[in-house]
Amino acid sequence: MTIRSLILFFSIISCDSSTLPKQKGYFAPNFTYPSYKVIESCNHSFKINNSTKIILNNNCNYEIDYYELKAKIYVNNISLENNIDNIVSKFDEKVFNNSEFADQILTSEYSNEYKDVFSKVYFFVGDTPSNVQFFITDSIQNFLSASLLFDSKPNYDSLLPYIHYIRNDIKKIIESFDWSIK
Repeated sequence: MTIRSLILFFSIISCDSSTLPKQKGYFAPNFTYPSYKVIESCNHSFKINNSTKIILNNNCNYEIDYYELKAKIYVNNISLENNIDNIVSKFDEKVFNNSEFADQILTSEYSNEYKDVFSKVYFFVGDTPSNVQFFITDSIQNFLSASLLFDSKPNYDSLLPYIHYIRNDIKKIIESFDWSIK
């Protein structure tokens, strides 16, 4: 009887639950529903999120600052002089250089022939320096190149909610874009 009791006692004690290491947890952001305002800059206009601010630099280059999200969209304005192929080639080179750490690249195109707005957006899945890059052009005189950058170490998993939020704003920028400002 004592041997059975000892075996039972040791088998109960030896059954210990294994513990797993605690997973890293990320802050779950709480975004407000965006509202938009029209911005007129240089020779174009578009809608941006009210929670952002525009920082104008030289030569119609600017930054769209998401100060609460610690992110910026850097916009470069380039005048075309029958060199669109060269400019698009340089943009593609920039996309290629950024894609070194990407697991996947998703693209989206937009065109509105009535307003002469043509755009291509690149979304990078993975720990890349820039998670979204896009351009908007009229194919004749104007070309805008833009990149989304965060003020943090690239970590796609933790930045994903922010990327999705800003990606919707980028869609709004492109769809509301108008070159007709003089």
